[in-house]
Amino acid sequence: MSSFVAAFVLLTITIATGFYFIEDMFAQHLAHKTFFTIMSWFVFAGLLLGRHIVGWRGQLAVKLTLSGFFLLMLGYFGSRIALQILLH
Repeated sequence: MSSFVAAFVLLTITIATGFYFIEDMFAQHLAHKTFFTIMSWFVFAGLLLGRHIVGWRGQLAVKLTLSGFFLLMLGYFGSRIALQILLH
């Protein structure tokens, strides 16, 4: 198993665990974080499928990996910025 597949499995487990502990997504102000995390999951899933089926390598794989990372980072830091600066 490659490290990318292991990371994808861990991201999937993290998302599933997070959904288990969410009581009310909108009351806890988690809608932004959830949206960007799910979008990054789709980017990584597409990248894994593309690598396996089509054989994506090189620059395209790097762009998709960085896009997924950016979405995760935006979900984490963007939520903090939205909650601390914009909503207060």
